[in-house]
Amino acid sequence: MLTILWLRGVLTSRSGRLLGAMVGVALTVALLTSLGVFIVTSSASMTQRAAADVVVDWQVQLSPGTDPHTVADAIGKSTAYTALEQVGYANTAGFTANAGGTLQTTGPGKVLGFGPQYRQHFPSQLRLLIGSLDGVLVAQQTASNLHVTVGDMVTIQRVGLPAVQVKIAGVVDLPNADSLFQAVGVPAGAAPQAPPDNVLVLPADQWHQVFDPQAVVRPDSVHQQFHVRITRNLPTDPSSAFVFVQQQANNLEARIAGSAIVGNNLAARLDSVRKDALYALVLFLFLGLPGALLAMLLTMAVAASGTERRRQEQALLRTRGAATAQILGLAVLEAMIVGIGGVAFGIGL
Repeated sequence: MLTILWLRGVLTSRSGRLLGAMVGVALTVALLTSLGVFIVTSSASMTQRAAADVVVDWQVQLSPGTDPHTVADAIGKSTAYTALEQVGYANTAGFTANAGGTLQTTGPGKVLGFGPQYRQHFPSQLRLLIGSLDGVLVAQQTASNLHVTVGDMVTIQRVGLPAVQVKIAGVVDLPNADSLFQAVGVPAGAAPQAPPDNVLVLPADQWHQVFDPQAVVRPDSVHQQFHVRITRNLPTDPSSAFVFVQQQANNLEARIAGSAIVGNNLAARLDSVRKDALYALVLFLFLGLPGALLAMLLTMAVAASGTERRRQEQALLRTRGAATAQILGLAVLEAMIVGIGGVAFGIGL
């Protein structure tokens, strides 16, 4: 009975003070909640954008003599993926072309072998400039060096074997040449500083016809890679996503120990992003916490403004025979009204 009477009196005679305290609690809760939501959503956005920028998540380079089917099976057991393509890499002594009555020659270059489905699975790797994507493709810089265009013949100077001629079907740009030609499994200081200037792209069947003999004569000049795009069911936090992807790569390396080397492009990208996310978290906390502290101080000031009246009321209750437990219960009831009302309003806000 006393509790009901007290509650009615508080709501009727102290509604303004209660509302002020609730507003202070609501501002604190709303600010902290908004800050938390912003941090979580911004981290998730950073993770999504970082992953979207990576064309090939894993580049798995096979060791000489390794069965590709064994490595492909190990990849499937290590992680779910949406794209898996085998790519051939071959070194050449150079390219030559007879264009406009003059013989043009380049230095050492690279020849890639792409399967028929590669462009569908990794469309960002090639950008057609002129001609057709069906056939032998020449990189834009190489076409400029050799003065060739669609329909011209280019001679590939193989390593340790006679040269072969191919007919150019199209001129392309390689937007992601840095990652496409990265040195997998090589220490950072020993990796090439720039992708090669002289590049040809052959259909996989033609590439094998041209360079499988070279792999027998000079196995160090030819290697195979699997390009993999894993299923992007990543945690929203960049640090958690990095750990998740790194664990999957470690699992694959354990399965293919000695048979291949994993170049984890996605983990490398997430590693750089998680540092930015940590910096953003610290920045947002420093910007948001002063506002939350100010709201808390405002709430305390409003609550403290009724201290003298509350002391008088408690003295009257004691003279009327109220026990200490009852007086504390009534104080807790008032605090609960302010707290629950302020939290509910703050979360809604």
